[in-house]
Amino acid sequence: MIDNVDHPSVSISEVSRVVRKMFPFCELTDWELGDLIARSAIGAGFAIDFDATAP
Repeated sequence: MIDNVDHPSVSISEVSRVVRKMFPFCELTDWELGDLIARSAIGAGFAIDFDATAP
């Protein structure tokens, strides 16, 4: 996220996909990961795009 400072908002689903690809053994649930991403992005001053898709 920090490398993407040119973009004023963060897509939760996009960041989740990247994290899952980079860390395939991450034990966080999708909900926990999304919450962590949102909290981190808000703390860094980004706007959030809650763009989750329905199952």
